[in-house]
Amino acid sequence: MKTDWAAALAIAAALAAAPALAQEEARGATSPGVETLDYVVRPGDTLMALAVAYMNRPLDYRRVQRENRVADPRRLPVGRALALPVELLRAEPEEARIAGFRGAATLEQDGLSAAPAAGQAVREGAVLSTGPNAFVRLALSDGSHVVVPSNSRVRVSRLRRYVINGAVDHALTVEAGRAESRVTPRRRPGGFAIRTPVSVSAVRGTDFRVSFDDDADRSSTEVLEGAVAVAAGEAGALAGADQGVSAAAGAVRLLPLLPAPSLAHPDAPQAGDEVAFDIQPLPGAERYRGRVAQDAGMIEAFAETESAPGGPLVFGEMEEGAFFLRLTALSPEGLEGKPTTYSFIRARNGVGGLGAGADQRDRRRFYRFRWEAEGVGEATFRFQLWREAEDGTRDGDLLVDRPGLTEEAFTVSDLPPGIYSWRVQGARHRFGRLLEAWSEPQQLRIGR
Repeated sequence: MKTDWAAALAIAAALAAAPALAQEEARGATSPGVETLDYVVRPGDTLMALAVAYMNRPLDYRRVQRENRVADPRRLPVGRALALPVELLRAEPEEARIAGFRGAATLEQDGLSAAPAAGQAVREGAVLSTGPNAFVRLALSDGSHVVVPSNSRVRVSRLRRYVINGAVDHALTVEAGRAESRVTPRRRPGGFAIRTPVSVSAVRGTDFRVSFDDDADRSSTEVLEGAVAVAAGEAGALAGADQGVSAAAGAVRLLPLLPAPSLAHPDAPQAGDEVAFDIQPLPGAERYRGRVAQDAGMIEAFAETESAPGGPLVFGEMEEGAFFLRLTALSPEGLEGKPTTYSFIRARNGVGGLGAGADQRDRRRFYRFRWEAEGVGEATFRFQLWREAEDGTRDGDLLVDRPGLTEEAFTVSDLPPGIYSWRVQGARHRFGRLLEAWSEPQQLRIGR
């Protein structure tokens, strides 16, 4: 059954609580499938004058006259409501702006391809592309924003403003990857749409994401606030908040979004060689996606990655600082679930370069244990030594447990023959927190 998308968009607008001007109300079309805008006649209005001022062609007044049953186009009663077909209304080009970017991003515009610049004007037909860990934030004229995340290519298909009332009409095309949109409520006949090669997602005001998987020839739309009408061929669905639509081969599936996943150790600082997060398994999740930014709103995002099925979320090396992680789960249908945001500290605090040596003086044998601090800032250390049993377990109490060391070495004398293990903890204050990390235990064998 073919979907009535004019009705679907009206429902979406209502769910998004889009404000309407007093003289402009959603109204049924004069003929099936035709969207109209109500215009309240003012003193001095004529159909010909309205056509010249607001329509694509002066002669478009004839259609308005016919469909509204106006007897004399030169005489209009003040206060009468005319249904103006939206397709006749003139919309003029406008511009968007680059609100920010990071990483390897390009803007293709006016036959040139170059890195974008903050505040740069973006016009209809421009293409934004991002590489790994790159992001572009596009600001639209009405306060809406679009984020082009890493490994994506998005075309600015339409940037228009209707002359009759200043309502804006914007459309983007996701050619590869993803686009994330937060759209302010829009006056009719304006709107906002994101297209992919297999679907169209249209709204009047909401928070949603659209992605396109070229390998699977599948489009995914996820709604966080408001409502989105999704069309794929003759099929369609209206998704509300916390719902998603998977579209492929002219078919759509309306599904609930996965809940936000949780970190296994949310308070643990990232002190190792790589930034990596263990995630508590979430039923229905195939893998997980993480994004790191300097702010909780993800405006200053600078890294993004996905986990392997069942594996941790690994970002690799990262500079020190206080950051935020946005975490989502991905379903087998390709839908990205509801997000959650964690704050975390990245501060290197390892202990490496561990080694031990022996020295004999005055018929006594000394064992010197050494290590190297990894990280920034002054560190203190705790040295522990214990004897191992034949089965590899600890044999008795700790032989040495010395905290508060400032040197990167410790000496023990006159150890009897046997198998020993030792480890070192590094501790330092960074970003208002006490960071502590143990080294892996090292083994020492002493013969007779």
